[in-house]
Amino acid sequence: MAVVDRSWRWIAWAILGIGGLIVLGGVVMGLGNLRHALYGERADGIVIDIVREGDMYSPVVRFRLPNGELQEVKDLGSGAPDFSAGDLVTVLYMPENPEDFRLDTFDRLWLVPIILLVFGGFWLMFGAIAWALSNDADIALVGERAFSVIALSGLLIGVFVLWSAADLYASGGRAEGRVLEIRESRSIATDEVTLASGREVRREVERISYAPVIRFVTQEGREIEFHGRGGSDRSFVPGETVNVVYDRANPSRARIVSFLDLWLPAAVAFAVAVIFGGAVKLSRWSRRRAGTPQGIS
Repeated sequence: MAVVDRSWRWIAWAILGIGGLIVLGGVVMGLGNLRHALYGERADGIVIDIVREGDMYSPVVRFRLPNGELQEVKDLGSGAPDFSAGDLVTVLYMPENPEDFRLDTFDRLWLVPIILLVFGGFWLMFGAIAWALSNDADIALVGERAFSVIALSGLLIGVFVLWSAADLYASGGRAEGRVLEIRESRSIATDEVTLASGREVRREVERISYAPVIRFVTQEGREIEFHGRGGSDRSFVPGETVNVVYDRANPSRARIVSFLDLWLPAAVAFAVAVIFGGAVKLSRWSRRRAGTPQGIS
């Protein structure tokens, strides 16, 4: 009888704990936003300014309370501007404290909680894998189930992202934009390097990502600023002219007309689905040829 490495059980508990905390954070944030959606007062607001603080962009919104008083609030910042001055928004605020508010958009209310839930769900999945290994489960079956979840997630994300990009490209407005600047994002990664002696060492490497900041004018005369997708190379230079497609109803939702900005995210998601789905098929084919039982799929 094989000896089971019980250290996997402690690893499983650690991963499950981290995943549980991330999911809990998503649930708490989602419930807080749901409270505003269900019990908050609604008011029509207008974005009067975009405040840039370092690498973050915070919209400043003005709206009117029922007693006629004007209220100005600044929402949380984001890494790229998702509003522009002049945008009309719906504000959800608590009557007893108008400064306790949310902007009624999908991204501001639900996107971050969903990302936390999905990210935490993957941690829980890996924790479940570690727990299965601690109980001497068939690693091939466990891997197939995990890879199937990843492949399905990639497929669903790819379909959604492709539909969104195709809709923007087909029905969006067109404009000529100008590159204002190139934003640099720096991060530290650990790489394994093999020396001439054959010994492997780890070293920290600084990675730099470059994203163009684009400004364009809509057909209605509104000036909009947005970020293109980042990359490891400087694909643009300040002052360069680019073609832009934008959502007529929400001009801040804009993209450079290029494969990188419009289609690459969907292509990456579909590639993930194909690679992991192919790995599942290959594993099942190998086990069938070996004559081992496949279990429940």
